Amino acid sequence: MILVDLIQKITVLNDEQLANVISCFKPIVVRKNEQLLEHGAVANRLFFITKGCVRLYYCNDDQSIITRFMAFENTFLTSIVSFISRQPSAEYIQAVETSELLVITYEDFSYLRKTIPEWDKVYIHILEYGLTVITSKLSNLLTLSATERYRNLLKNNPELIQRLSNSNLAAYLNISPETLSRLKSQI
Repeated sequence: MILVDLIQKITVLNDEQLANVISCFKPIVVRKNEQLLEHGAVANRLFFITKGCVRLYYCNDDQSIITRFMAFENTFLTSIVSFISRQPSAEYIQAVETSELLVITYEDFSYLRKTIPEWDKVYIHILEYGLTVITSKLSNLLTLSATERYRNLLKNNPELIQRLSNSNLAAYLNISPETLSRLKSQI
């Protein structure tokens, strides 16, 4: 199981603890475009993607979409600020592809933190990964042109270009679909 392998790379749990952790994760299958979190709802679930793609995004007043993060296989995803603070989310979560997920509720996650001290290493891993991703994306948005962001994506994550629709790819790069089409034709 992919999740077990990841947990064992992050921390050491005995068999009983690992069984307890795994029992808290429930498998679900979500359809393409299915909403997993609505704006204004409290994020009560943490998702681990075993197959597929899920995105975290904002919708502006003019209904334009800005994708903050695309999560693929072997990645955790939630609206982390809402999950931690128990406040309404400013974000949405949606399946970009039909996806297979393992889901843990906030209550079960908190239970694991209280009963298995080593579980905090997984929590720290999730927080550090999220901080690294958001800092990198913010840096790219602030310092790189649209062309440079697209070239970086071609170089570092070419699978995104193959797996995502043009509209999702444009939202991820924070450019218009027209700009993306122009970049694709030039590069």
